Amino acid sequence: MRFSGKQVVVTGAASGLGLAIARAAEAEGAVIIALDRDAAPFAQAHRLDIADEDQVKTALSGLSRIDAVVNSAGIALRTAVADTDMAEYDRVMAVNLRGSFLASKYALPKMGAHGGAILHIASVVGTTGTRNRAAYSASKGAIIALTRNMALDYAAQNIRVNCLCPGFVETPLLAKLPPERKAKLAAAHPLGRLGTPGDIVPMALLLLCDDGRWITGQAIGVDGGFNAGHADDF
Repeated sequence: MRFSGKQVVVTGAASGLGLAIARAAEAEGAVIIALDRDAAPFAQAHRLDIADEDQVKTALSGLSRIDAVVNSAGIALRTAVADTDMAEYDRVMAVNLRGSFLASKYALPKMGAHGGAILHIASVVGTTGTRNRAAYSASKGAIIALTRNMALDYAAQNIRVNCLCPGFVETPLLAKLPPERKAKLAAAHPLGRLGTPGDIVPMALLLLCDDGRWITGQAIGVDGGFNAGHADDF
């Protein structure tokens, strides 16, 4: 039970990777504090806008201790720069980047006395070029930069900060894609399939628990080989 007695804050805990990671940590003893705009299936669940500073501050203010944070809340946008509506751009940045920043900001003071771990969920599109995802890619690239800076700033307090860069995973973000698009995405991964939340969870738990005690400042790909290059022989 790697998380016995640990309090773990998870944003985006109502669905997708956030829900999968939260359930896995809970199964190993964690008390989950869920932050999501939708209802999450945990005893301590707060419905809020993760980009609203007052709401995030209030949700975490009653906690005396936080041992780990998973910043998984995110939204996607599939457009190139010239085709991007700026209100949509601002919302992507608000949820994906500002939300991770705010959850970290108000969790960190509750980790300082004993250390802990923060895990951001970035993406392969933050590390490699992908067409028609300008705002989303920019938000995830910024998460990777934020990870490295936070790792340096808080290492002396024994707070580790890492991020995962998943490939394309079967979550609600992909659920509405037509079968031909999903097949094309799957073929772009050298291992020949889309990921599942279960592919991501083991690395997430490693980075959050004491088994990962000498890992910080890393952007780790769990991506079916996507970032290694294209599966097709050109």
